Amino acid sequence: MCYTRIQSRFRMKAMSYQINLGQWRSVFAVPSSVVDQHIKIASEAQLKVLLYLLRRSDEENSAEQIGDALRLSAQEVQNAVDFWIERDLLVKQNETLSPASAPQPATVDAPTPVQTEESPKKPRTVISRAQRPDPMFVSKLLQENKILADLMDEVQRVLNKPLSPGDTATIVMLYDSFGLPCEVILMLLTYLDEIGSANMRAIERYGIQWADQGIKTVEDAERETTRMKDSREAWGSVSKLLGIRNVGNPTKAQMENADRWVNTWQFSDEMITEAYERCVNTKGAYNISYINAILKRWYEKGIKSLDTLRQEESAGRKKPKSKAKSGKGSVFSVEGASFNVKKFEDNSLFDD
Repeated sequence: MCYTRIQSRFRMKAMSYQINLGQWRSVFAVPSSVVDQHIKIASEAQLKVLLYLLRRSDEENSAEQIGDALRLSAQEVQNAVDFWIERDLLVKQNETLSPASAPQPATVDAPTPVQTEESPKKPRTVISRAQRPDPMFVSKLLQENKILADLMDEVQRVLNKPLSPGDTATIVMLYDSFGLPCEVILMLLTYLDEIGSANMRAIERYGIQWADQGIKTVEDAERETTRMKDSREAWGSVSKLLGIRNVGNPTKAQMENADRWVNTWQFSDEMITEAYERCVNTKGAYNISYINAILKRWYEKGIKSLDTLRQEESAGRKKPKSKAKSGKGSVFSVEGASFNVKKFEDNSLFDD
């Protein structure tokens, strides 16, 4: 905000204060949204970093340089930068930080300029971790919001331990910033507690996923927890069947594939085992993508039992062989086109 002339006087009780106009000869702009939307949750370090970058918008800035100037650690600077990037006030380009470009007003009936060279777009930094609210904001919100305070008591009861300030800030973030209702957060906590993963890292990760997926009602949460339970049970069955011993929780790919094989395609244990053995015989090792490709081919052909599979393969072997020159692997033809089965199965399409 720039002023050509400023005449302002602030009064507090019997004392009066007047702005020193000499300092206003050098000013820089601050987006209105900083005060209107973000100041209530921004920490002191976050505001310091933003003001520093706005003042030096024409300079290249690194986290170390900013930290030295503001007496902050590089990690504190990075956390503050992530906070403002998430709110579209900063951008990161080639390891340097700068204010985001302000949106330009639309021009009515303006001719479209001819571009001789396409302007490069500024890359956006992907935020890997959401910013927790400031402790002072958390404390104030808990004093004003009884429902949220009651939620904290329930969270402590489910986890069977007192919440740290960081734990409390994470729950407040899911409730206030991501809009998850109290009952939905409790359902998530209960599910994670049942599977032995009731820690704040998992709560934050799944909570943000639920918010992104629009899971914000009890009904949606019930459907999602049921789906997640079915997926875990499917992977438990598949991992025992294949003799796989995981350290920790299954990966997303393992859960999704097992759920597809067992619950969606409804393959029996013997069919999954057969696909696994063929994978090992061909690839020499366990490969979940290759197994999935085999089962997908059988599913699309309607092959659901070993008997049907044997009949299908026996009928295929009885077909007249093609006159095409044979290379490595079996060759068969369909309406004049020849296919090499081994090359097809060894194709990287089935690899991770």
